[in-house]
Amino acid sequence: MKVKLSAILIVFFSLVMSGKINAQQHVQGIEGTIRDAVTLVPLENVNIVLEGTSRGTITDAEGRFLITGLEPGPCRIGVTRIGYESLYKNLTVKPGAATKLTLYLQPEPIPIDSVGIVGWKPSRDLMSRPTLEPRGLEPAGSVITPREIRKQGAATVIDAMKFIPGGLTETRGRKVKQFFSVRGQKYPYPDYAVNGIWQKEFHELPYFFSSSDIERIEIVRSSAALLTGLSGLSGVIKLETRRYDSMETALQVDYGSFETLHGHLSHGGKTGKFRYAGGFGYDRTSGPRGKHAAENMINASGRIRWDPLPSLSIRANLFHLNGRRELRIAELPADQRFIDRVQTYDRIRSTMANVKTCFRPAGWASSELQLFYTGRKPVFIDETTEISMKEYDFEWGLNFIQALSLSSANTLRVGGLYNHWLAPNGKRFYMGRCCDTETFSLVAADEHKMGAAILDAGFRWTRTFMNEYGAFNIEGSGSRFTHVDPIVNQWQAPVMQGSLGITYNMNSLLSAHVHAGFGQLKPREGTLDTSLNVPASETRIKLDLGLIRDWKGGGRLVLAPFLVKRLNAIEYSGDTYQHPVTGLIMELYENREQDQFGVELEIRTPRLLNLFSAFYNISLMNSGIWKEGERTTNREHPALITNGGIYLEKWGFDLNIFTKYVSAFENERFASPADGPQPLGDFFTLDITGGYAFGKRKTMRIYLNIINVTDNRYSTVVGYPDYGRRISLGIRMVI
Repeated sequence: MKVKLSAILIVFFSLVMSGKINAQQHVQGIEGTIRDAVTLVPLENVNIVLEGTSRGTITDAEGRFLITGLEPGPCRIGVTRIGYESLYKNLTVKPGAATKLTLYLQPEPIPIDSVGIVGWKPSRDLMSRPTLEPRGLEPAGSVITPREIRKQGAATVIDAMKFIPGGLTETRGRKVKQFFSVRGQKYPYPDYAVNGIWQKEFHELPYFFSSSDIERIEIVRSSAALLTGLSGLSGVIKLETRRYDSMETALQVDYGSFETLHGHLSHGGKTGKFRYAGGFGYDRTSGPRGKHAAENMINASGRIRWDPLPSLSIRANLFHLNGRRELRIAELPADQRFIDRVQTYDRIRSTMANVKTCFRPAGWASSELQLFYTGRKPVFIDETTEISMKEYDFEWGLNFIQALSLSSANTLRVGGLYNHWLAPNGKRFYMGRCCDTETFSLVAADEHKMGAAILDAGFRWTRTFMNEYGAFNIEGSGSRFTHVDPIVNQWQAPVMQGSLGITYNMNSLLSAHVHAGFGQLKPREGTLDTSLNVPASETRIKLDLGLIRDWKGGGRLVLAPFLVKRLNAIEYSGDTYQHPVTGLIMELYENREQDQFGVELEIRTPRLLNLFSAFYNISLMNSGIWKEGERTTNREHPALITNGGIYLEKWGFDLNIFTKYVSAFENERFASPADGPQPLGDFFTLDITGGYAFGKRKTMRIYLNIINVTDNRYSTVVGYPDYGRRISLGIRMVI
């Protein structure tokens, strides 16, 4: 079944152009961006009020705001945010046009004492960001800023997420080098979205995706994300790239252990109604001697944004990665077959392109249309068997979200997503078996304000059509794997997901949250169980609770208990199957009853004494497996993960100390079947970074990163211990 997108596009752009003509006649007001005067980072939830009136708004995650429908003439706005000095500015609203400006707020250094403020937390602007997840999930969300990325010495997206509550990175040397998960959410692992656009098959790229141009990483830890992508029941990781309001060029280079070189050049700026940005990076390492772990990767990106009207913005993004990676050889106690295999990806190539149009013709309506394409063309070489395979696949589609402000208290968001995934020659273990699927999804979410309370509810329906698929439904002997008849022109059973939540704002600094969700999870395409059949879909029911206490200056305390009940949970069985032709080893899965419950505590201080800030988080989780009515502890997930850090900065010098502890867990993945599950985790790491920034605006920084100071050779996956202590020296310049 093929879907024609032209009709949808014609209807959408007809609406855009008709609204554009109307907007050209009536739009007049104030449009702008608010940034931190020191870090230049866009500031979210800044209050902008038109003095003498009840008109106002708050900034979105990119620091943007828009106030329309103002009368021409002079006016005065007040700009305020907790932890920053208030700013007031006189403006003149021009007839028939928008007054544009960029404002910079000065941080307000404070002692540790807190200040209570009466009032409610500011409302979020769902018109500007229609894909925002429900507010009930706020306690289960983490945000990583560029400052944290630089201070932690993170070169990639995976590195940058190391210290969030409950975060666990499984490092291995196989086809997917690193998997990141939270709350034991695996099979499937959390999905990724780049600039709000969901990626179906992105897991092979985050450990190569440079963090140098990242503006913001947002992780939804709960298994109830609804509006971003199709795998929200496993959590979602959202990557937002840097947007420039003025011309800037940055160069970063560092070199260290194992001949590791990281270099990145970026440039961006603004001219008239256009913003542009570009980046080019190179990363290489030889890895530990004798471990067959060398890597070379080039990454390039280009981004443009055109704002022809205050109500219309068009963004286009292009990302390209090209390189080579050796698959690291396993060590004991891994099974001997993983120790003996010598395999390489030569080449790894991936291209992502997308266009996003945001149209807001009036204060009560906004539309967002996303068009996307991704092509991946890796070449897998098994040097042991001398087999070479091209594993290329493609995906393209669109996502549309319409937000409607039905009243001052109610916002409705509806949308649809279409994704077409094609792997003509199969992928990974299914070489020679065509994979051609089309996925359709509809979503609706409603948010209603009732005084200090905010209610939210949502529902998503998804169904996949198999044009041709020959990767599963195998019966009998595994020798039939290469001869099984493909599924042709067949609908799969629909899967559904729903959620319901409430947030109660006690005042502007304290809020309580309850959020419940349910839904179904399909196994990833190509997943087989121990009978070489596709596993059944999983049903997942979850409950999130939360209490958030903010402090003046940006500090925050979050307490987030959670519960997840998993029926027919899709989990790794411990068994494997060897492809009869290629010899590739496939992991087999099983359905079982499982649950997880726990609590997360996160504390972030504001900047204290104009000298330092700190954070600490702890995640406690109990995971169980139900068999014959009895619950036993699931030892595949760590029961305790805790992170802490302190940022010290004075007179241009900075010193940053980070710690992480992961309790013991076990797994039999990559272990010999005769040996059974092997002990993992139970490790403590210490990272130290520091540097000196000089220049009038501290635009040049020389830094030293020491990762795993204690040289702890811990393992998160059987047979693949950490490399140990790594040291790098670098410089970053901003012009």
